[in-house]
Amino acid sequence: MKLTNKMNLPLAIKRAVENDPYDPSGSDISTTRLIAPPLIRHLEIKHKDEIEEDVADRIWALLGSSVHHVIERAKIENDLAEIRLFYKDDDITNGWTLSGQFDYITSEGDLIDFKTTSAWSALDALQNGKDEWEEQLNILYFLAKHNPDKVNIKINKLYIIAILRDWSKLQASKSDNYPQAQVVQIPIRLWSNEEQEHFIRERIRLHQQADIKEPDICSPKERWRKEDSFAVMKDGRKSALRVLPTLNDAKEYLKEKNMQEGKGCLIVHRAGKDVRCADYCRVNKWCKHFNDTIF
Repeated sequence: MKLTNKMNLPLAIKRAVENDPYDPSGSDISTTRLIAPPLIRHLEIKHKDEIEEDVADRIWALLGSSVHHVIERAKIENDLAEIRLFYKDDDITNGWTLSGQFDYITSEGDLIDFKTTSAWSALDALQNGKDEWEEQLNILYFLAKHNPDKVNIKINKLYIIAILRDWSKLQASKSDNYPQAQVVQIPIRLWSNEEQEHFIRERIRLHQQADIKEPDICSPKERWRKEDSFAVMKDGRKSALRVLPTLNDAKEYLKEKNMQEGKGCLIVHRAGKDVRCADYCRVNKWCKHFNDTIF
């Protein structure tokens, strides 16, 4: 991978990004890659020497890595922190070595992963759950359970501790639904042994198939698909009165409110978008779906 610095950020920042200590060596696939779409991993391997990533796009990741210093300061006797674990067998991982590094396990049996994220993302996770976080922590639980020589603590609960990078004290004072503190602890559902094994087995199968034949395009969920919507806007107001999934729904809303389009209000079509493809995928230029739909 080639690291660029198109924004000419300070060399200290560039070096900090370059010297990322992350090292998944010794395994065929890491926890992070296991839960990622097989097509992305396939294209990353295929084009590893061509991928370019800019320093400016790694700033949030850099800030996230600073949390490791917080973990070091939090650790007390009998707690465990930042240990990379490995697992391999012929059944669940089909001969591959799976690896993952947990952030923190307390002596009471709480497995915790720290995230720096937005207040909206944390709020959504509290209300609706977040599949990626649930998958990640359950894989780490599986690895901990199968490494008794390194993890001698029985894990009882899983948590995300989310540090909210954009938290607003003013917004918290205005809304009870908004996170009331800059740090939120989010409980994560602990799967059964059968659920964990089935998930890992199936994900390994998909990634192994992708090494033989290029996989299908990522699913709408994996693409973070945002569908078309129709916003009812009122003259002189910046935010929408309502955002609805279809044009007919928007017209019905106007009818219910005795409003008429063109007379103090209008309906604005907001085009759908594959958010991950457009803004967060570093191999999108080699992806047929992205090139067929964007250009």
